[in-house]
Amino acid sequence: MQHCFFCVSIAGASPKTIVLQLSPECPITANNFLQICKSKSTAKRPPYSGGKATPTQDAVLEPTYRGTEIHRVIPNFMIQGGDFTSFDGKGGYAHPSTNSGKQTFADENFIISHASEGILSMANRGKNTNGSQFFITLNKCLHLDGKHVAFGKVVKGIEVVREISKVETEGERPVRMQRVLIVDCGEGWGREERDDDDSSSASSRQKNKKRKKHHKHHHEEKKHRKHKRSKRDDTEYNSSDGSRSHKKKKREKYKSKSKHRKRERSDS
Repeated sequence: MQHCFFCVSIAGASPKTIVLQLSPECPITANNFLQICKSKSTAKRPPYSGGKATPTQDAVLEPTYRGTEIHRVIPNFMIQGGDFTSFDGKGGYAHPSTNSGKQTFADENFIISHASEGILSMANRGKNTNGSQFFITLNKCLHLDGKHVAFGKVVKGIEVVREISKVETEGERPVRMQRVLIVDCGEGWGREERDDDDSSSASSRQKNKKRKKHHKHHHEEKKHRKHKRSKRDDTEYNSSDGSRSHKKKKREKYKSKSKHRKRERSDS
């Protein structure tokens, strides 16, 4: 199974991750979404003229979700995004590799039902008008079956989707101070994969550190034992003046007294 991720900032807060699993039932639709997710480009919000967005030719280099916004939020129904040209639901188009460079592509199939929360589906302007815009359901939406191509689901971060659904809106659009920005996107599980890599390398470093500490402790203990043994040897025999240890002297004194007693007995 292929996965894509969004790192989403809600009202300027720290980004949170949503992971989406793409279904093999809709390979063309899933690949279109994947290629847009993998884009290294970043969309730029177009300038406004007369209260309306005026997309410019250089607003974006290629189709991308990075830098775009969740521009439509309807509580208990869905959240919608993917407009990288006008940021208001009127723009965006398919990845050039999807349909020979055409801006839209046909409905692939309607195998997957909008039967639960967290279903990833294509937004459209009618039959066979799929481009880059998508939505994620917030509830069971069976009335969308046969009209929109569902091609995946949220497998991590559904709580983030629910949080997005609670932002303040005006005419279904998040108000300026509550904008929901996709700050990063790509293939895979995103930050979680990088965190796992970081944590595994940190764990490895910790293990090496413990190993070194244990080795150092063992070495110092060995050195200490050697020092004690050397000290004990010095007590038994002082190498500086060649004198015998106290114990040896005591033994010799005892032997001498013993011999003397034996002589006395033999003389008597």
